[in-house]
Amino acid sequence: MALTGQVAVVTGAARGIGKGIALGLAQAGAHVVVSDLGGSTRPWSYRLADRDELAQAAAEVEAVGVRALAVPCDVTQASQVEQLIEVTRREFGRLDIVVNNAGIVHFGQVAEFDEETWTQLFDVNVKGVFLVSRTAIPHLAERGGSIINIASVAGKRGYAGGAAYCGTKFAVVGITQSMAAELGPQGIRVNAICPGILATAMWNDHLNDIMGQSFGKGGREAFDAAIQQFIPLGREQTAEDIAGAAVYLAEAPNVSGVSLNVAGGMEGG
Repeated sequence: MALTGQVAVVTGAARGIGKGIALGLAQAGAHVVVSDLGGSTRPWSYRLADRDELAQAAAEVEAVGVRALAVPCDVTQASQVEQLIEVTRREFGRLDIVVNNAGIVHFGQVAEFDEETWTQLFDVNVKGVFLVSRTAIPHLAERGGSIINIASVAGKRGYAGGAAYCGTKFAVVGITQSMAAELGPQGIRVNAICPGILATAMWNDHLNDIMGQSFGKGGREAFDAAIQQFIPLGREQTAEDIAGAAVYLAEAPNVSGVSLNVAGGMEGG
């Protein structure tokens, strides 16, 4: 329970990787503010998490035996991000860990990619990291806290059809390295995690169809085919795998500036 008494904010925490990380931090003793969009009226290529899922995630975290708080937040809006951090400080009196997990995916050929979708990807995946980190920095500096950004193996290698998504994740890796250098003197550690292939809504509701174009099959068959082609260990990654990496990075006092692959050997760099 190395994180006992610490307070973490996890964005995109209603389900998938984010919920897994929130649960992992809670099991290590941290109180957790779980945040997510809480539903969206904007059309997207797959269904985003809603408020009921956010409330359920908070309940699961609290069931571990720590305090949990659900706070809806659109990470592309500075005012909502400021409210998220303000509520955290008011309710818990401190902030030690920020996990920038909120993200969306859309694959498509550059020649056919529309500008609005491109902009939305960069707003959520990149601007969101900037806004949350910027707002949290003064509070993290009080205790020498930690920022963990969720990037992707797609932030280390470009894939056909992935210019927009890969571009956002390459940006997250670069931001992580720059912030680690910039914030180290304040005692703030900044790291990234690069997940491989997980059976989240991103994959199940969007990328499986994209993979199906390559493998001639869709659904779970496409997912399994991608695992066998891209993952040397031959098995998918899980939210628990990513949570384990997040707990390690939150605990490690002398690790900063790394982008840690949790991808079964998919990317070696």
